[in-house]
Amino acid sequence: MGELHEAAVAGIYQSEQGDLSTRDQAEVWWEAAEGACRDAGIELADIDGLVGNGPAGIGLRSHMPGAGLAEQLGHPLRFHAKSETGAGSPLAGLNLAAHAVTQGLADAVVIVNAVAGAGEGYTSSDRDTSVAAMAKLSGPYEYVYGTTRVADYAVFAMRHFYEFGTSSAQLAEVAVAQRHHATLHPLSVTGRRGDITIDDVLESPMIADPLHLYDCCIINQGAGAMIVTKATQVASLGRHAAVVLLGYGEGHSHLDPNSMPSMTDCPAAKLAADTAFGMAAVRRDEIDVAGLADHFTIGVILGLEDAGFCGPGEGGSFVEGGGIGLDGHLPINTSGGHLSFSHAGFCGIFTAIEVVEQLRHEGGERQVDGARVGFVTATGGAQQAHAAAVLARA
Repeated sequence: MGELHEAAVAGIYQSEQGDLSTRDQAEVWWEAAEGACRDAGIELADIDGLVGNGPAGIGLRSHMPGAGLAEQLGHPLRFHAKSETGAGSPLAGLNLAAHAVTQGLADAVVIVNAVAGAGEGYTSSDRDTSVAAMAKLSGPYEYVYGTTRVADYAVFAMRHFYEFGTSSAQLAEVAVAQRHHATLHPLSVTGRRGDITIDDVLESPMIADPLHLYDCCIINQGAGAMIVTKATQVASLGRHAAVVLLGYGEGHSHLDPNSMPSMTDCPAAKLAADTAFGMAAVRRDEIDVAGLADHFTIGVILGLEDAGFCGPGEGGSFVEGGGIGLDGHLPINTSGGHLSFSHAGFCGIFTAIEVVEQLRHEGGERQVDGARVGFVTATGGAQQAHAAAVLARA
């Protein structure tokens, strides 16, 4: 059996983020795949594995993406797999890709998230269409009563306020820190708008009490891609430092939020984090930079607690005073996250790419000094499915 840490993220790429409604999804998919290959120092023809979806198509091409991609590449693929963990699917896919390359099932596996074109549902460039579609992404026995995804997280936040005295100002600390990070990333959707303050967050429109507008992720389009190979191949090319996967874990706990035993902690998130840290043999205090699922600001606070970076109810105080900023005790979502960088499709890929850039020491103005070990989470739905990974600079 191959060791997980023999697999590395060899190439990464992110397209323009924003409104890509005038571009074809397949075109953007190929842009991302080719860009990640170029970053890795390989050719598209070297790809022999796919995790997730290929470029959009009709008929069987949509249902058999491995075969469709093989046809377009002009040679058979040796591996295709897909994980259904919602927005977290690309991070779950990183584990599948690592399995493929360490077990000799493929040499170069591509993972692409691409959202562009007119789109349908929550991939649409039209905000009203997207919001209407996302309103039905709650549990099958709940959305019929009018709940929405933001309402689900508002319940989590309100309960956290009640149990632990967490405040709206503490939630705002997350939005403020991540907006600042976004101002340092040239591809971010909201960074060009400049920094925001805690008062800006608290004075923004209330969306679902206690979540204000700036507590909520943005809605946009864009693409990101990763190439996974053996770490030895990355080292032989010498283009970048190899970023290896030390540990990985998943957790799946419920479908309807009302099935959760508690609204302030998630056993599935803890399971994913504990598994990843246990496999990696890494302590929490060894993490230099982290990417935590941040569809809403409360997600970062819950994520800190569930991953074990602080105790139950301590997430609010953890983020205060720039605690998750570039000079804080744990820099988090240094690109701006889903709140300010991009929330396009299976957006967990952007969280992973940012941590890879940090561990390569390619973060530019937002670089965390000396970052060598990173932690990433991705969440599907309203805390239903979780993936977690520990990455390291080889």
